[in-house]
Amino acid sequence: MPDNPNRRQLLTLGAALAATGLTVGDAAPAAARHSAPAGGEEPLDIAFLVFDGLVPLDLVGPLSVLGATGRAGGPPARLHFVGPDLTPIPGGGGLQWVPTATYDTLPRPDVLVVPGPGQPSILMRDRRLLDYIRAAHPHTRVTFGICTGVLLLAAAGILRGRSATTYWAFADELPLSGARFRRRRWVVDGRIVTSAGVSAGMDAALVVAARLWGERAAGRGQAFLEYDPEPPFDYGRVENLPDADEDHMWSLFQAERARVREVLT
Repeated sequence: MPDNPNRRQLLTLGAALAATGLTVGDAAPAAARHSAPAGGEEPLDIAFLVFDGLVPLDLVGPLSVLGATGRAGGPPARLHFVGPDLTPIPGGGGLQWVPTATYDTLPRPDVLVVPGPGQPSILMRDRRLLDYIRAAHPHTRVTFGICTGVLLLAAAGILRGRSATTYWAFADELPLSGARFRRRRWVVDGRIVTSAGVSAGMDAALVVAARLWGERAAGRGQAFLEYDPEPPFDYGRVENLPDADEDHMWSLFQAERARVREVLT
């Protein structure tokens, strides 16, 4: 009997992740999912929230870091793409996210990873998603918000009184949730790790890997990826752009900033 197309995609993704030391939910063989590593410690369950409008690098970057840590000799982990149900989610540009677990089947992951949406105000009104974050967070070893995914943590109410960072365009909006904004690539406050925009998720994922498994394991993962960025231009911060270009960048987010403020106030 021919494979369902979604199952083919899931198996392909599972094979790719197996090469980096991670398994994806039910795509992994049962023996791999249920066997503990040497020493008897059960593999960590790492839950990536997936949803329509997700920024791909927010997921793929940290996924690659955590996977490389496993491939380079770190402890095994089980990766889950978590959605409200198992219906495939359009990812744009020909991509598709296929949930392997739901809010109900994985209520207490060891690590909760919240990537960013392109329009955060939409997901900030998703009661089921926010309820899942609120319910899962008290049981995690790390809750990890990436880019505008940090605004979902804010909308869920778990950043009140916490230091956090987020995408530069929403620096003024994040404090409306009671969080203390820090203009850094990553911020650690207790069990909560947050990253600035998009590519900063890889930096913060190394911090998460080190907190879970130690700096040496994270270092092996970084070396495996050859993650040693040398950007050709010094425009990684919006304020480094010429004034006209900086003004243009801010104008791109004017309407969405207003919608985010509306949710948080």
